[in-house]
Amino acid sequence: NMEPAIKKFLGDVLKAMDKEAPATIDMIEKVEKEWNVLLPNEYKQLLLFSNGVEGPIGDMGYLSIWPIDEIVELNQEYAVDEFLPGIKYFGSDGADIAYGFEFDEDEILIIEIPFDSVRKSDAKKYSESFFDFLIGKDRNE
Repeated sequence: NMEPAIKKFLGDVLKAMDKEAPATIDMIEKVEKEWNVLLPNEYKQLLLFSNGVEGPIGDMGYLSIWPIDEIVELNQEYAVDEFLPGIKYFGSDGADIAYGFEFDEDEILIIEIPFDSVRKSDAKKYSESFFDFLIGKDRNE
């Protein structure tokens, strides 16, 4: 059951985007088991609001967050594990930039990296929360 404040926040930030039916906890836990990770709570809140979103965000941005039931396959297609161990992509800017989580010891960083890169050093890191990441996209930061 989603807190009204979180629901309102997500509704506002994602207002112009195409939304889907909510994911289920089971769908999310299946991926966590398969990857042997705990996904960030705020990211899970988004999936429970809409299983993936796509469309304009802010004045100039575009964001695609992949449905949780497609995420494992998409990471395999992009050979993320092979080239960027410890990183899992969760979406893109709809063009040539991938967004992902970097699972690093005790923290999970949000990164952006060109799809054609196979070097972790090309990743631009945000140490923010997932909601801060969305707010940044909404403000074109």
